[in-house]
Amino acid sequence: MSVDPTPVLDRLAAELGPGPTWSDDDVAHLAAAARDANQLKRWLKRRLAGEPVAHITGRLHFRGLELAIDKRAYVTDPELTHLVDAVIVAASRLATTLKRPPLVAELGVGCGSLALAIKQAVPSTRLVGLDLDPDALALARANARSTGLELQLIESDLFDSWPADLPAPDLIYGDPPWGDDQMLYGDDRPAGHYRAMPPASAFPLGGATGVHEQVLQAVRRRDWSPEIWLNGGVIPRDRLEALGRLAPPYRLIEQQPGISLLVCGQVGHADGQ
Repeated sequence: MSVDPTPVLDRLAAELGPGPTWSDDDVAHLAAAARDANQLKRWLKRRLAGEPVAHITGRLHFRGLELAIDKRAYVTDPELTHLVDAVIVAASRLATTLKRPPLVAELGVGCGSLALAIKQAVPSTRLVGLDLDPDALALARANARSTGLELQLIESDLFDSWPADLPAPDLIYGDPPWGDDQMLYGDDRPAGHYRAMPPASAFPLGGATGVHEQVLQAVRRRDWSPEIWLNGGVIPRDRLEALGRLAPPYRLIEQQPGISLLVCGQVGHADGQ
């Protein structure tokens, strides 16, 4: 049963003064999950300090899945549903073309939200999730168990620990850390929202596109030739094009105004359909 937030907001205004403002969506989500008014008050203060709502409630809802999440993992941005759509179509197409289940690898699997959504939509896909953070992998493992969906999970920086007995992936996708304090989706998620995430999962080492470059170079060093689908977020077009030239042929697919996917490799159709 949802907690009435009005008296809680009045209490907070009396304590904190008139300065703080609250997102109606944040208040509604927290009020729906809170046990009582005192918990809601604590939660709202944590949100005001920049903690993501999903970390506060311990639950992430993504594409019909309810997943456990906490401070061990990045909170999936809602814009990533576009990447999931594209990979689902690409994996289905590859299954038809290859006449076998495709081997699909996600770099930076985090809590498993993207991989599990794809596995749920295309159960035949063999999905491997890689992450350099064992704490995030523990969450992904727990979410795979709770949803009954199978993932192979590997602790690895890029492809350093890719098993020797595993063939090269047919498709690689991911949402590598990107951007900086000024390169954000919108006012609803300021830089502090991302700085509350695990440090390695938010802003990248090596500059705004540093991890994207590392991914493409790692694939090239291994002489693999997969399709590569990477979220480009709101990275400017000229910088995405510079990335694409590292792994031609490439395409940019604008999923919504100003938000793009970078697609490299021999992809069947430019729109991913």
